[in-house]
Amino acid sequence: MLLVHGLGDSPYSFIDIAPVLAEQGYLVHVMLLPGHGSRPADLMLPNVKDWQGAVANQVALLKNEVDEVWLAGFSTGTNLVTSYAAQNPEAVKGLVLFSPAFSPDDVIVRFAGTASLFVDWVNVAKEQNYTRYDSLAMHGAALYYQTTTQVKQDLQQYQLEVPALLMVTENDELIDTEAVYSLFRTEFVHPSSRLVWYGEKPYPDARVIKRSMDLPKQNIESGSHISVLYRADNPLYGERGLMRQCGGAQEGEVYTVDCVGMPTLTYTAWGYLKKIASVLA
Repeated sequence: MLLVHGLGDSPYSFIDIAPVLAEQGYLVHVMLLPGHGSRPADLMLPNVKDWQGAVANQVALLKNEVDEVWLAGFSTGTNLVTSYAAQNPEAVKGLVLFSPAFSPDDVIVRFAGTASLFVDWVNVAKEQNYTRYDSLAMHGAALYYQTTTQVKQDLQQYQLEVPALLMVTENDELIDTEAVYSLFRTEFVHPSSRLVWYGEKPYPDARVIKRSMDLPKQNIESGSHISVLYRADNPLYGERGLMRQCGGAQEGEVYTVDCVGMPTLTYTAWGYLKKIASVLA
């Protein structure tokens, strides 16, 4: 199984998942996409073909060692592996997709390519997370949007012949989850395909497996974009992780174990508490 990370991320995304797959007998490879794993400025260098070629190369290397290859991805990585599987069904046995980023939740992302001509960065004062970039090159956002266009074209053009397991949190702050559900129904037609939906919406599709994220005993109100990846005891993103983002929005994040000034800590996606407050108002 080849695992492909998301925009600005690194192989750390799969630190909790890869060992479980290996224990079940899979040979697991976790790749690093061009422009990642060094410094945020290097996201200005690759193009989409570089990412696509890197995935194809890793698949070819795996096929020298095993008879069957599964592809897995997180976020932007899901677009890359799904496109590859649609175009090369004979090379792929199946897909595992964590937080499929087929459509962004914010329509502004579609203008990232134009914005990159005028603005280089959405940056922070200090890089704090050693597993991923905190700053984002606008060019990287433009590349992500290109992968969304490509994957939707590929799903429409080719019959996706392999089974797929998709995992989505209903209140994901970065992707359009309704679009994921819609594409699952129409394009992921293999009878063994399943969508694990972490949320409360009562979808009638028998292939949708629903898991509630309304867990008051654990102080959980919703799942986030990365909830499908990490164990509760993950040292960075878990219940007592170093990278808890205290606050209701992506901007102004505070990385602190104690979350100063928040005596009642609730786990949720970015902005979810703000949405509740606006409804109550």
